[in-house]
Amino acid sequence: MTRAFRPIVAAAMTAAFILPATADTVVFEMIPNVFSANDMTPDGRYIVGEAPGGPYILDTTTNVMTVLPGPGYAAVAVSDDGTVVLGDMPDPTTGDEVAGLWTQATGWQSLGYLPDALACPSRSNGYELSADGTVATGLSWDGCSGRGFLWTQATGMVELEALANGGNRASVLSADGTRFGGFAQGSSNRTPCFWDDTTAGTLLDPPNGNAVGEVYGMTDDGSVMLGTWNGDAVMWRPDLTRVILGDGQIIAGWTGIPMDMADDDTVVGFDFLAGNRRAWIRPQNEGPLLELKAWIQANGGTVPGGFQTQVCQAISVDGRHIIGHSGLPTPGAWRVTIIPDCPADLTGDDTIGPADLAVLLGAWGPNRGHAADFDGDGTVGPADLAILLGAWGDCP
Repeated sequence: MTRAFRPIVAAAMTAAFILPATADTVVFEMIPNVFSANDMTPDGRYIVGEAPGGPYILDTTTNVMTVLPGPGYAAVAVSDDGTVVLGDMPDPTTGDEVAGLWTQATGWQSLGYLPDALACPSRSNGYELSADGTVATGLSWDGCSGRGFLWTQATGMVELEALANGGNRASVLSADGTRFGGFAQGSSNRTPCFWDDTTAGTLLDPPNGNAVGEVYGMTDDGSVMLGTWNGDAVMWRPDLTRVILGDGQIIAGWTGIPMDMADDDTVVGFDFLAGNRRAWIRPQNEGPLLELKAWIQANGGTVPGGFQTQVCQAISVDGRHIIGHSGLPTPGAWRVTIIPDCPADLTGDDTIGPADLAVLLGAWGPNRGHAADFDGDGTVGPADLAILLGAWGDCP
């Protein structure tokens, strides 16, 4: 689960830019006629964001883009199967901006707001969905002091524990809807924190939240969290040990913001300073943070002249799909696709053999986004096994 950011120096070409497995092909492309790419399903198939005509959902398998009919005006998160979209809409009673859910069957439905929320200017905003689309989280208010919320159909909107000095927001959510990450107002600024599905919260810098930062992303199971700590991009391991990613940022003096992590531990994010943003990637979570545009070009991709990749928003679980968007002077949304030249080589040793077969069999069954789902139908099954066996031997 990745959704945490609302849209608005090339490194040297060294061996660190080269993909670690076989000679994969990296393709960069603009997503036509849209402003933003805010979230993507774990398998990379569905992308949501905003376009001139309203919020959209793009099916990258069929290349069909659907502009969602009103009254919703933002699409910020999508369920794993692409059927539920979280965004914002005018409340049908008050007209104030509130979080809303869209499905094909129901259209847009308001999630409401917390009982004491004033219009600040919204009464609530959606930020993230669980994998099945049944749990949502985001921002509502106590007066005009921010509060994180948990929403389900059964409970409605429930306030997460108010931490530190108020000013809370829940920005990300684990796939099963049991861990929430975000920030509270600490002693001087935003400070990172998280909550569980009982609504109990934890400051990551207790007791006062002196550290400046927030939680921006997490692995699908919620065991590893990504965020910023006093300007550095960091991750928190399951035991809450904090580790700086690379040097913490690609540009000294900027703030490193990690957004998402693939199953192979590749992390994507961006640096920020005074309204300026620069996207980066850390392959397999090893070595330095690499400026994304330079990494794409070093691996055979072509980025339009003068275009800058600014915000890396999400990466698929297999690490083969990355989305993001850029603002002025060259606005637009984009995606990066890493096409494996030997897709059945699941272990990256340039040979398809028993080890790859073991990986496939271990992933057998419904497993959307797994690298062994070669035919992309959301299930690792007989068709995928046939593809692997047909490629048995050395990679070409």
